[in-house]
Amino acid sequence: MTQTTLYSGVLAKIGAERSKLLKEAKLKTLTECKNLTELTAQLRDTSYQAQILKVPLPLTSRKLERAFNEHLIETHAKIIKHSPKKAAKYLDLYFLRLEVENIKTLLKATNANQSTEQKLVKVYLSVEDYLQNRAVIEEAAKASSLRQVANVFKNTEYALALNMGLQSYEESGSTMRLDVFLDKLFYEKLFNGYTSLPQNEKPHAQFYARMENDGFTLLTLLRGKALNHDANWLRLTIPSENFNLSAETVETLVSAGDFEFALKIALESKYASFFVKAQNPEETIANAEKAFKRAVFQHAKASRVTETFNIGVALAFLTQKDAEVYNLTVLSLGVEAAMKPEDIQSKLLV
Repeated sequence: MTQTTLYSGVLAKIGAERSKLLKEAKLKTLTECKNLTELTAQLRDTSYQAQILKVPLPLTSRKLERAFNEHLIETHAKIIKHSPKKAAKYLDLYFLRLEVENIKTLLKATNANQSTEQKLVKVYLSVEDYLQNRAVIEEAAKASSLRQVANVFKNTEYALALNMGLQSYEESGSTMRLDVFLDKLFYEKLFNGYTSLPQNEKPHAQFYARMENDGFTLLTLLRGKALNHDANWLRLTIPSENFNLSAETVETLVSAGDFEFALKIALESKYASFFVKAQNPEETIANAEKAFKRAVFQHAKASRVTETFNIGVALAFLTQKDAEVYNLTVLSLGVEAAMKPEDIQSKLLV
């Protein structure tokens, strides 16, 4: 079967969904809304209408963020459903990422002694329905301790990450330690998923995979240095494989004596343009994270014309859709906080 035949179905679906993407002028108009009621009224003629109508009053940015994400989940599922089998398997990693976020949410809620009901309203069960893992997540929500949560996942791919994270948590008292090991699991899955793609698909997926994987490694190590984490622990937290980061560069970062030395190494890497020294390490890292996100978004926009009958067309559209939901979340937070339109606009990914 030719690539044209394989991708004809998903191209039609992407064309229909792309026509619904919000234009930059619309986003600018939304920044001028006086309150969330006005914002949702402005969105009722968009593809978000169905989810917004389900949002209970009173409106909050958190409730709207959930509605935006539920719509995003539905959109991803539609695109994957119409994609060729091997491409769909790779695109399914999006749902693995969201399941990781669900598990991290359950861990934090359990650590805060929240009830089963309080935990379940915070996770995206639509993700678990898609992955057919709802029963496991609901069982984990009943757990009253972090160790009990980990035990629920003992026969899953998350077992090792949770056990390592739990051991680190018991030494530090921070659930962030659990988060890092779960994130590492996802990025290793991402790398393996990329290597499993057909040879003719890899060039179209590489930029996205490389930026995510290598960006995670660099930012994780820089955060670790900013927090004075032990080098031996940092070695355990990063993926075993990277794209444009050599093993020597990674080890030099791990062994760096402090944040400033680690940043110097990052500035000598192939990702130097993403790092600009700011007033403090936190700001430097936050700006770099935004730079990685913006670069991926710009690549997706530019690829709209060049990518057609390959996995790149799906990745480009889904990246643009992800950015749109990010922008709507920023907008709702800004409007709720009565920020000036120009201040909200400065935070948008356009």
